[in-house]
Amino acid sequence: MRGRIFSMIVLLSAVMAGAFRAGAQNVFEQTVSFDKVIHDFGDIMIADGPQKCTFVMKNVGDRPVAISRVVTSCGCTEPSWTEAPIMPGKTGEVSVVFSNDQGPYPFNKSVTVYVSGLTKPVVLKVRGVAHDKAKSLSELFPSAYGPLGFRETWVSMGQIDQGLARSVEVEVANTSGRDIEVRFEDVTPGLSVSLPENAIPAKSKARITCVVDTRRTSGERWGKTPFTFSVIVNGTKFSRVFTVEALIKENFSDLSDTQKRAGALPQFESSSLELGTVDAGTVLTGKFTVKNIGKDSFRIYKADASEPGLSVSLPEPVPYGESGTLDIRVDTSGQSGEVLNVVTLITNSPSRPIINLFVIYTVR
Repeated sequence: MRGRIFSMIVLLSAVMAGAFRAGAQNVFEQTVSFDKVIHDFGDIMIADGPQKCTFVMKNVGDRPVAISRVVTSCGCTEPSWTEAPIMPGKTGEVSVVFSNDQGPYPFNKSVTVYVSGLTKPVVLKVRGVAHDKAKSLSELFPSAYGPLGFRETWVSMGQIDQGLARSVEVEVANTSGRDIEVRFEDVTPGLSVSLPENAIPAKSKARITCVVDTRRTSGERWGKTPFTFSVIVNGTKFSRVFTVEALIKENFSDLSDTQKRAGALPQFESSSLELGTVDAGTVLTGKFTVKNIGKDSFRIYKADASEPGLSVSLPEPVPYGESGTLDIRVDTSGQSGEVLNVVTLITNSPSRPIINLFVIYTVR
């Protein structure tokens, strides 16, 4: 069990990261903006051959910038980019060719862009689904709101710093033989939803643009946050909502390196808590102890659990040199087997804004 759990911890720890700065959407450190951070090819046929997309980067700062290198997560994606310096107000490009020669499967590739003047690289995504034979729109978009089909009933747009906005496109399809009119209602504050044309022609696809703007949430939303909207097709409102999920974290881009080093710095006695083997329905308790070895008080804004039944009591802000505890309570009702519950903390520590702790137990 320990070997499997350890592998899962390593994998889950590696999955979390990202950052960009205020103003319009997809702006990074007040230096550059991208027209998009995700390109979704949608459904493509292997017979279509290589597929190309382009991300447009604009210099929104007051100094020239340059793209020094671009690294992809897979050899099936080949990048090219503007190599000349990009002056303030001007644009450059990052282009990616997906080889589309590895068989029918969903793909989601990372494109890491290193830009001068940024403290962290920008991570772009290229995704889609490759098919070896044609499928109907109903098969490709099985989550139906009447004649309007979605691939799923939710989408994740990853991490967003407070004070920023990020956009994501959601592909939909009119699976019917008649034109449909689409509207949106009950939109969560902080989310905007738009469709280029309210009418979608019969048997065709369209893209809904969803923008999460943390400036419209008054800085009160932290961590894993669902934003939802209702779908109305031809005047009929559907009870099931669509969810856009974002992970909202603190924004440190205005701090100097000296200020960041002087910030809070948590030191946990352990990052994992093993609670043994119990019968289903048992309530388990435990705690994590954290010491603040930084100069500023350490604060946890929110704790999210990956599995149901777990609740966390957070400590008050922990002053420099002092310790605090996170009390854990787990109700194992309805659970069975080995459980790895990941507790994600959103904090005010510049060096550790997101911390993953692990609660491990087995239910008989």
